[in-house]
Amino acid sequence: MQKINNKLNLLRELMAQKSIQAYLVPHSDAHDSEYTSDSDERLAFISGFDGSAGVGLITNSIAYLWTDSRYYLQAAKQLEHGWELQKMEPGVPTWVEHAKANLKGQAIGYDPLLISHQLRKSRGKSLEDVEFKAINENLIDLIWTNKPQDSLSEVIIHELEYHQYPTTKKISQIFENLKAKNAKSLLISKLDQIAWVLNLRGKDIKFNPLFKSYLYLKDDNSGTLFINPIKVNQQVKQYLTDNNIQIKSIQDVFEEKFVNAAITPSEINDRLIQQVEDPIILNACPIELLKAIKNEREIQGFKESHIRDGAALVHYIGWLEKQLLDGAMLDEFQAAEVLAQYRYKQSRNMGLSFDSISSSGANAAIVHYHPTENNKSVINPNHIYLIDSGGQYLDGTTDVTRTYHFTQPTIEEKNAYTRVLLGNLDIERLKWPKKSKIHGGDMDVLARRWLWEANLDYGHGTGHGVGYFLNVHEGPHGISKYRTEVFQPGMIVSNEPGYYEEGKFGIRIENLILCVQANDQFLGFENLTYCPYDRNLINLDLLSPKDRQYIDQYHALVRKILLPLMEEQTAKDWLLKMTEPL
Repeated sequence: MQKINNKLNLLRELMAQKSIQAYLVPHSDAHDSEYTSDSDERLAFISGFDGSAGVGLITNSIAYLWTDSRYYLQAAKQLEHGWELQKMEPGVPTWVEHAKANLKGQAIGYDPLLISHQLRKSRGKSLEDVEFKAINENLIDLIWTNKPQDSLSEVIIHELEYHQYPTTKKISQIFENLKAKNAKSLLISKLDQIAWVLNLRGKDIKFNPLFKSYLYLKDDNSGTLFINPIKVNQQVKQYLTDNNIQIKSIQDVFEEKFVNAAITPSEINDRLIQQVEDPIILNACPIELLKAIKNEREIQGFKESHIRDGAALVHYIGWLEKQLLDGAMLDEFQAAEVLAQYRYKQSRNMGLSFDSISSSGANAAIVHYHPTENNKSVINPNHIYLIDSGGQYLDGTTDVTRTYHFTQPTIEEKNAYTRVLLGNLDIERLKWPKKSKIHGGDMDVLARRWLWEANLDYGHGTGHGVGYFLNVHEGPHGISKYRTEVFQPGMIVSNEPGYYEEGKFGIRIENLILCVQANDQFLGFENLTYCPYDRNLINLDLLSPKDRQYIDQYHALVRKILLPLMEEQTAKDWLLKMTEPL
């Protein structure tokens, strides 16, 4: 135990030198990224918890971690000695409330690179009698021996054939959207926005095709990309020159002065804002919405990449069921590696879109569980198996969850599964008047009503936006009670209700759905995901004739589209069996 405490002891020595009584460690990077590079996993280094959402507050006596319900079980397992879990839920003080109550007259240190300007302003105001003190050198980095280096992988051009709009057109669209603000320039720090505008992709963050950089754009269609120049080869350099974008070193951004630049305070870090004079303040960066509404070529890409991805998944599940029923001993990590290989074989595949959540039995109740070589369970064919996974393709990003039982499920499991499936289908089948301006907050209850009827629920949102060969999570739209962005044709969102019985099993069914024009006046959704549901887990008594017909139609479509792509007899047999009419 001594070694684990040692990190906190070293940090507390530095805190004393800096005259602070607490230190804030958010799960973040200088670009407000949800998923960060290994070199930015400071919270994981200091606490042991490696989930994608959380904030640590280290005081002189105790270290606290705040995280949300997706990660309670994981955090309880992973947190090292000296740490206490604080659940982000009503009745539990937030870190700000905790600090106000316990650190009056004291100082909390933070790294201004890791906190957005807006967050610093709002937290600083809320902290009242607690000083919120910027410390430019990161204290975790000072004690992090063997800290991973930043990636030096070269940036690649995402060719026009895959996405339709050149960079010049995108920059024009951005400034068209900024006209009302009279903005002549824009400073961007979000990595997926930069990749989208420049039609470039990178390898700096696992599963996310991004490169660390900042981008300054001007309304004359020119700009400056601040990046480590080692990552820019001759071809990309020429491409940027052709697009009127000059290259400067990433550190130079902190030497520049940006006058009257438009910025989004919720995205730009508290260190970079100091370089902007008289900024034009945006509530939301226009790139978020432009990126979210996919164009025709991107929609075509999403549809085609989902067919190839569905073929990979069906091959995998067919293989897995046969292995398990033949008595093979497989663990969750081994199995996920096999699925990855099936994906890598698909044309245009560029890797996975996140760490596969391959989970058996009780592990499936941990929403963001993912097995590792050192932390995994054997897959038990007599327990539920949940697989949430996705791929990155030059023509799309996928995210799909299926839950299967390979032997005899309990009635409790079947009922829960069927209610989750009905919620999923109710979102997918929804039609609404375009003029009603419906958003995800209006829809979320539909995904839950069948569960609520049985006094069941789930603790996460129902859906998130998805990037195009970009981040698997993007905004501004989504399906949850907190989402207020109105749905428009071309938006793609995940549809993933679930149910989790701690210590027993977890169920989630996820498709990506595209918002489409249903007719002149109504909008609706189209399912992009091709993979059978588990007929073994469906309780037919809970389905109406209309539900059964809808599932049968979907299965007939899945069979028609995927059967020609089946290269293994096992996969073919499994697909035929699973797509029989109910």
